[in-house]
Amino acid sequence: MKHCQIFAIAAAAFLSQAAIAAPYLTEATITPLPDQGQYRVDVRISRLIEQDGKQVEELLSKPRILSSVGCPASFYQGLDSANPDYRNQDNVRVDVSWPYPKESGLAYCTVTIKHGDQLESESKMQLEITGPGRAPLVLSPRVVAGKSVRVETDKSRGRAYVLLEFAGKTPEEARAMALDNLGNKVQIQDANGKLAGSGFITGTYKDIGITLSYNSEDEANRVAHVLEGAM
Repeated sequence: MKHCQIFAIAAAAFLSQAAIAAPYLTEATITPLPDQGQYRVDVRISRLIEQDGKQVEELLSKPRILSSVGCPASFYQGLDSANPDYRNQDNVRVDVSWPYPKESGLAYCTVTIKHGDQLESESKMQLEITGPGRAPLVLSPRVVAGKSVRVETDKSRGRAYVLLEFAGKTPEEARAMALDNLGNKVQIQDANGKLAGSGFITGTYKDIGITLSYNSEDEANRVAHVLEGAM
């Protein structure tokens, strides 16, 4: 994974022919934080104006976004559209993303400036990330701390989760494995090494374990039962 990728982007305002406005300058820096399983985006948005016969920058917004790798994120600054003064004020939206560790994908940063609903400026930068790819992580009772396995449900989303910690690893090794496998697929094997299921890693657990996501509580319970070494 690249440790730092700087996006420097400048965009003139998109205006109707009758409108009069200054262009904008947008600068963005995306910094992957592999040791934390996150990426940070720092953005600086300025309006270029004439002052004392010179063109100077007037700072409009300086957002910072912190998100987990593989998870798109957004930032919005401005009034709610229901506010009576919304049409008379500028608003800023930043949309960003970075691929999961070791996986190919698109890193991007889009900055949109509007005056009410009217587009003033839109700056886009994207970068194709090519990763080596990953083989599915193999989990079995031999590599999982059986007593740590638990199931939680989120009925509002219709999802169930298997949470677990790794066995026989130092906290540092377990944390590195958890972060390195964010977004990865898993193969579940029973105590005899036979394939007993699969899954998808959607997050970390206690910073040294992982969270597997399933469509039903029954499926999650079956996987948890296997990893506990009960079958």
